[in-house]
Amino acid sequence: MRFKLLLGLFIIIAIAGLLIFSEQGSNFREKYLDPYLGPVTGFFKGITGKLIKQQPVNRTLDITLETSFNALSGQIFDVQDFNLDVELYYDSAIISDLILKDSKAINFKTVGMSGTIQMLGDNKMKIIGEALSVEIEGMAFAPKPNKEKIDFSLVGTPVSFSLDNIEKDQIVISGAQGTLRVKDLGPLPLEGDRLDLQKFKGKISLDDNTLLLVGQVEKANLKGIDLSLNI
Repeated sequence: MRFKLLLGLFIIIAIAGLLIFSEQGSNFREKYLDPYLGPVTGFFKGITGKLIKQQPVNRTLDITLETSFNALSGQIFDVQDFNLDVELYYDSAIISDLILKDSKAINFKTVGMSGTIQMLGDNKMKIIGEALSVEIEGMAFAPKPNKEKIDFSLVGTPVSFSLDNIEKDQIVISGAQGTLRVKDLGPLPLEGDRLDLQKFKGKISLDDNTLLLVGQVEKANLKGIDLSLNI
């Protein structure tokens, strides 16, 4: 009995399909069915289109911070495969076991550096690591025998530098003096304030003792207040 019912239902569906998609059935469908089915199919197509077109929300803030070099005192930046270009008055400098004695302003360049850049305060910075290529005032250094990279360690007072593609989970600046711009907000004056930047990605540069941070953060907190713009 159940088999006969299923067989009869299958035959009815097959006949209806033939009728609807035949030439005569097509006219019937366009005249009587499409006006009712059209809004329904259009509704589901609209929902599908909205789901496909929806883009992830950008949760980062564009920031520009102008302050003094000492504002970064205590910060350490780990770098990999990094190209460094810095001009500084060195207090101590060791390049591949060679000790530089005459303290003066030098231009120090690396290619493929791995190591750390540390802001010591007192207008000092420390650079430690190894690199595929090292130049001082245009003079290239060679690695030690059986080594591919050149070891180096420098401490000194920077005159200028540009650190590109810096990524750091947290940058905390205490006693910041200068100006902060966050996305479309106007300049926010800093007068010895605490600034906390989370997930920073961008560029840090120094010129004439003016430090500039330009990039994006996931969160910015100034004097205990989160800065956001309904993004």
